[in-house]
Amino acid sequence: MLIHRVARLPTSTLRGFSLLEVSIVMFILSIMLGGVLLSISSTRELNNRTETEALLEDVMDALYGFAQATGRLPCPATAASNGAEAPAGGGSCTQQFGFVPSATLGLSGSVNDDGLLLDGWNSPVRYTVTTSNGDAFTTANGMRNTTMANLTPDLRVCADAACATVIADSLPVVLVSLGADWATFDAADVDATENAGEQTIAGYSHGNDLDFVSADYIEDSFDDLISWMSASILYTRMISAGQLP
Repeated sequence: MLIHRVARLPTSTLRGFSLLEVSIVMFILSIMLGGVLLSISSTRELNNRTETEALLEDVMDALYGFAQATGRLPCPATAASNGAEAPAGGGSCTQQFGFVPSATLGLSGSVNDDGLLLDGWNSPVRYTVTTSNGDAFTTANGMRNTTMANLTPDLRVCADAACATVIADSLPVVLVSLGADWATFDAADVDATENAGEQTIAGYSHGNDLDFVSADYIEDSFDDLISWMSASILYTRMISAGQLP
């Protein structure tokens, strides 16, 4: 009778992984996973910023076009105007610090339940327009009747909240995206607070200061995107359209 012997595997092969070995593997996997998640988060943030920058350009182009067609700038939308300027037809605006009147401008894009145009982080894009010269910039024939030599738009953009360095002044319009941290805003961040406007959104508010801050992007600190209208370009385009003499 033949007897078949089964070869016995070495004990070291059968013992499996030790707790230390499992811990090391889990540690390595956690590092790899963290790197992947960080990469995804960074890519998403970059895409949101790029998308929002393009959106602000589209809004600004629409504002120039509106002025060329009507002879004035639109008033901001409010939370109750469903994306339209308030009041309809312009004049003395319901609020100076409001939101992009996308319905009035004929802009398409993502909007919230209040009809307000949203940036890449699903926050309403802020729109502030000058009220100088007795609301001439938002009143029909207001700019024409005032004459360019006397027009004095009063918004300005600075390098920080103290406004020791003025980047641009005498501005008719400023657009603001509050970035990724709009819903968890830290009121102690004075530069970001400067851009919040007087709207109370996500528990914060700010007075009707005519200064805005445009600074370098700092993750978890300052991530606002700012765009502003040049008064000289506005006048030139309105002259070419026959809206200003």
